[in-house]
Amino acid sequence: MTEEVHRTGRWFGLGGAALVAVAVGLVAQTPSLVLLGGVGVTLSAYDRVAVPPAASVSVHRSLTPSDPGVGETVTVELTVRNEGKRTIPDLRVADGVPDSVRVVDGSASLGATLRPDAQATTTYEIASGSGRCVFDSATVVVRDVVGVVARRARVEAEPDAVTWDRPAGSALLPLVPQSKHRPGQVPIDEGGEGLSFYALREHRPNDPLSRVDWNRYARTGDLTTVEFRREQSARVVVVVDARKEAALAPRPDAQTAVERGVTAAVALVEGLPEDGHAVGVAAYSPHWAWLDPDTSRAHRRRARERLRTDRAFAVSPVTEEPDVDRLLAQLPSGVNVVFVSPLCDDDGEAVVRRLVAHNHPVTVVSPDPTATDTGGRRLARLERRNRLRGLRAIGADVHDWGADESLQQLTARAWRTRR
Repeated sequence: MTEEVHRTGRWFGLGGAALVAVAVGLVAQTPSLVLLGGVGVTLSAYDRVAVPPAASVSVHRSLTPSDPGVGETVTVELTVRNEGKRTIPDLRVADGVPDSVRVVDGSASLGATLRPDAQATTTYEIASGSGRCVFDSATVVVRDVVGVVARRARVEAEPDAVTWDRPAGSALLPLVPQSKHRPGQVPIDEGGEGLSFYALREHRPNDPLSRVDWNRYARTGDLTTVEFRREQSARVVVVVDARKEAALAPRPDAQTAVERGVTAAVALVEGLPEDGHAVGVAAYSPHWAWLDPDTSRAHRRRARERLRTDRAFAVSPVTEEPDVDRLLAQLPSGVNVVFVSPLCDDDGEAVVRRLVAHNHPVTVVSPDPTATDTGGRRLARLERRNRLRGLRAIGADVHDWGADESLQQLTARAWRTRR
């Protein structure tokens, strides 16, 4: 634990003012001014010799959940305890929240007066994390009873990190509009091994006995073999709209649609391969970014790191238009596309229409950044809803992600509407 002591300057200039008051009181023969000046001189002397209390405190964090899925919020309970034998009259604590996360509820700091063995707690929620995020040391400031001198210390707290690496079920959004199945296995119109009935055909000598329709044989004496609808894993490319025009939020303290979009993309990259999908990533941005679809753990790490660090997935002041033709040329034929965009302008809508025109099954995840506190914002919300309605009409599977809705809630709602 490192410490430093400094004067707060709370009584700066008090000594000079007190001497002036004494001098004026003597000249004017005013005892009250002399007395007041004497008090000021005494307080000024105290300012010079005062010593702050010792920072004998311990700090502990409690994280709930301790192993969050990508996109989940984490509740942090920060508890500070006075381990010394003297009361701390003025204690301030600020937690070392990582730069890569955002405090979405509560406060990461507290102030209290603590008796020996007493403790104080503050609770807050963090979001937007992916991978391993390490907390800095908590900053502790203790002051004397009148606040003229302070001791600042950095105190380590456990646990010191939170990891959003668990594949999130929240990532398993429906991918193919015409399919009623969970992603990972997409049905194709061809018989073979699978789960759902496809057809009956004449029995062949090499057919497994488990696929013989014994009920039909008992009724008619004919040997027939049951064929099931074959299923195959899908190839998916997650495209994040990271243009400056997409960096919108309903409130100044809320996440932008780009930040929410990157969080959703990380969750998709982590979760979809668990159901057999090969997943790649791309950016709809002035800066080019592309990663081919794959299912390996090493690929998932590369994709997650790309989403977190590549400038193409961060809002840029560059006004150059993204190269849509290059993106369309890069996409494999028939690949599923998950386009993550707030759709608050015509350009985002135009990209989806071109993807559909190129015969890509398209799923749109649209973080809603609109508000209703002004007439202009209400109009923008209406225009956005019209865009979503128009894209549904051409066959895109559109999921409107509410500003106060978690990724898990969005997914649960998406599957309910598919049943």
